Amino acid sequence: MTDYPVDSVEFDELIALALAQAAGFGDPPRAEVKERLMSRLAETAAPIPPGFAFRLASQCDWLSHPVPGIRMKVLALNRERGYATLLLDVAPGTRFPAHHHTGDEECYVISGSLVACGRRIGPGDFHHADAGSDHGEVWTDEGCRVLLMVPPEDYMPR
Repeated sequence: MTDYPVDSVEFDELIALALAQAAGFGDPPRAEVKERLMSRLAETAAPIPPGFAFRLASQCDWLSHPVPGIRMKVLALNRERGYATLLLDVAPGTRFPAHHHTGDEECYVISGSLVACGRRIGPGDFHHADAGSDHGEVWTDEGCRVLLMVPPEDYMPR
């Protein structure tokens, strides 16, 4: 016997099927079903206050980068203030050629490691390069994911 009331609930076939699918026993939902669901959820979300912007992971597509082995997501682009915030996913063995910085470059390593200026930097490490500085080759043996704030013209097509 329990100390709380017990409600008996009858399940019809539709509810049983829905529960089975949610538990992974049915076919996964089609892409358009997921899109409709995500759209409905976005409609019911709290309004975004002026001056704020959100970019959900499902809204960001990976773009190819001119350097083979690198793909990127553009998280923010502010040409007026001269910066772009990029998420880079860098494959193991990728080498980024020597380059000149037209503006400040800030790099935060999220995972993996890379070698810049002869120093290996890993998760949680930060690297800054002043505008006008020249970078030697940057590379990664194991691959890495980095958050990068750079002048758009240094990394993005016009």
